[in-house]
Amino acid sequence: MFLIGGPAFSGTTLLAFLLDRSGVTCLDEPDFHNPEQNHRGVPVLRRRFPDAVFPEPPTEPMSYEAATDFLAVCQAAVAPRRLGMKLCDAPFLGHAPIFRSRGCPVVAIVRDVRDVLVREMEPWVTERGLNAMCRRIWAAREEFDLWVRYEDLVAAPAETLARVGAALGERLSAPVVWSPDGIEGAWLKLDRHHLLRGGGISGERVGIWRRAAKTFTPETHETARLMGYDD
Repeated sequence: MFLIGGPAFSGTTLLAFLLDRSGVTCLDEPDFHNPEQNHRGVPVLRRRFPDAVFPEPPTEPMSYEAATDFLAVCQAAVAPRRLGMKLCDAPFLGHAPIFRSRGCPVVAIVRDVRDVLVREMEPWVTERGLNAMCRRIWAAREEFDLWVRYEDLVAAPAETLARVGAALGERLSAPVVWSPDGIEGAWLKLDRHHLLRGGGISGERVGIWRRAAKTFTPETHETARLMGYDD
């Protein structure tokens, strides 16, 4: 098993999508701990692996430990194929030490928070809250097996995925293009994710904050600097 994640809207979906091929399956926020998100977990696996036997989706909230146990059962059902999941924010941080304690790799991806904030935020996300989560995940980066930048992923996908593959113990290659028609709806949770329908990796959203007619709080600029991004 493996876990990938990071702050919300930091390229986690793109990374999960790029990993979800060859001998690897990466679920996009199945949130096994939260039964309200069941549609992104076992039903997805059953569609992809109709001959495998999976447990029934949880009907009650579970601890992160129990959710990790649940993923392990699913991993056994698809073996020898490698199974992982992508999570964001607090669930990612909550699962990470459990995965590492079991010898399962954890990879984080981060992004310049100012680029994230250029687009209108979802109702449940605030600039202050996103800053706080970026700082929490950045502060924990040395506890992960690897962390990468979104900017590097889109600029040098082959090299970046090779690093991710080394952390996961898998040989990974970056697809140059893909068919937009083959993208499952589970990947397109929000309008932000529809860039995947472009059929290839795009760097058009790197540095967009510099051209945007938008101001950011001093806290946001400081978060970016703390994470190694220049003005």
